[in-house]
Amino acid sequence: MLREDRRMPLREHLNELRIMLIRSAIVLVVLLCVGIYFDGPLLRFVCEPWTKTRHALTPPLGPRDPGPLTFLGPGEGMMASLRVSFLASVAFGAPYFLWELWHFIGVGLKAKERRAIRMVVIPGVILFLIGLWFGFEVLLPLGLPALVNYLPADIAVSTVTLTNYLELVITITLIMGGVFELPLVMWAIVRAGLISRKTMASSRRVVVMGLAVFAALITPTTDAVNMLLVFVPMLGLFELGLLACFLAERSRARALARELDPPPAS
Repeated sequence: MLREDRRMPLREHLNELRIMLIRSAIVLVVLLCVGIYFDGPLLRFVCEPWTKTRHALTPPLGPRDPGPLTFLGPGEGMMASLRVSFLASVAFGAPYFLWELWHFIGVGLKAKERRAIRMVVIPGVILFLIGLWFGFEVLLPLGLPALVNYLPADIAVSTVTLTNYLELVITITLIMGGVFELPLVMWAIVRAGLISRKTMASSRRVVVMGLAVFAALITPTTDAVNMLLVFVPMLGLFELGLLACFLAERSRARALARELDPPPAS
């Protein structure tokens, strides 16, 4: 249970913050060391979409093999390994880091405020993780074959570096992680009373058109099937957001009713 110590002096708050940062740094360093030790399996896992792309594009299955990933400088391979190890340590340590942060800020919140934060953080983390999975397992395998064969071989051939590939993986997964937060954003907007659910539902046609354009932009292929594989989940997110908006309006209405008609004092 969190302590009710909102009147703790500033010096003690800063001391707790320092202790929290030290504990988190120690955990991060330990996880980073573990990640460096297992950097080979981690890199193979991250590069698996590229390996599958090479296999799919090897003649006669595809137009041409894009070739293995390369690195240009002597230290580029080591830096890529450290980068993947660091990201893995942050990902695996995220539950502990969030718990430390919650333990620090939660002591200054009321029980009602703590419940509200839990309602946002837990679904937000779940949606973000699903978005990361979708970007890595669905969108990246769809886009790589089209990207590496965008230009004809008589114009240019691909020489993709490990750093370029990792930047693409990180960008796509983080973008999709953010996109999958759409239902939570819609819920928050309606819960705050900025927009009504009816207004959002009435703009469904505009939203569908915008999602279709967005899906076409982030899907490198011109294949309609691949675009639908990206468009349909995002449309499902919007519909899920409308359901969340319905729940947000009910919650907001109950809160307003309690404010207008508070229970009699005992």
